[in-house]
Amino acid sequence: MFRKLLSIFAITLVCGASINSLEDLTLDTFFTAEEIRQTLDGNILSKMYVKFNAKKENTVEFIEIPRTLYNDEDFSVYEVVTDEKFFLPYDLETRPGLDLYNKLLSYSGLEGMVYYSRRAGKSEKLIKKSHRVRSISEKREEDVAYSEIKPQVTNLFLQKDNKLGTLYFRNELFSVNNDFVMINTCVVPISKAIFTLNDKNEYKIYSFFLYDVEKRGFFVYTFQAMRVKQDGLLKSGLIAPTTFSNRLRASTVHLAKMLNMDWTDKLNPWPGLYDTY
Repeated sequence: MFRKLLSIFAITLVCGASINSLEDLTLDTFFTAEEIRQTLDGNILSKMYVKFNAKKENTVEFIEIPRTLYNDEDFSVYEVVTDEKFFLPYDLETRPGLDLYNKLLSYSGLEGMVYYSRRAGKSEKLIKKSHRVRSISEKREEDVAYSEIKPQVTNLFLQKDNKLGTLYFRNELFSVNNDFVMINTCVVPISKAIFTLNDKNEYKIYSFFLYDVEKRGFFVYTFQAMRVKQDGLLKSGLIAPTTFSNRLRASTVHLAKMLNMDWTDKLNPWPGLYDTY
């Protein structure tokens, strides 16, 4: 019995040591030296993966998600995964961190977000409606203008997506020193036509903002992961990785816009590639 308890304790220590808290997160958690160099040059680095790779568009065979206390689960079981890495100029010596904080919590500010539509070959509206709610209903609540940065806040918001329909997300924002972690979890199942793709809490978007004093800005690692429990849809190619990669890029470009930066020329993450719908 003692040996069994000792083994369990040892396993717990090993697992705990491999999971990073926000205080422990560094650039090395998410970025290689080459990725740091490329993002400082203004590049946005993207990867995309869909199980079965029916459309032959996967850029990698597997996307490894660094495990932290904030995303402590196995994302290798998710059928759709995309991620991005970029540098967000934001000098905390000249711009209050509270301004960025309130932008991250401005759900109404997401309304009108555009993305690059491969079908249309141009930008189109992605988010038709977005606002805070108190519960799963369409009753609109105003955004909260916070007067201070809190260690953690949680809100619920509604989004009307141009393809996925009406979604409800639980938004959690954590802050330690000058760093932020934002988690959006879809709290309703997602359906496409007559198919239910997944259950609630099976579509998630994470964003890690790590501030660099010397570079005067945030290195950002963001990823989205979605379960799709309909192998037929995956094998048919109806679930395309670019559909989700383009959405993630739309969020990146829109955040820059909210901070008065024009990244419109970066809206298409795959210029000249995957243009045949």
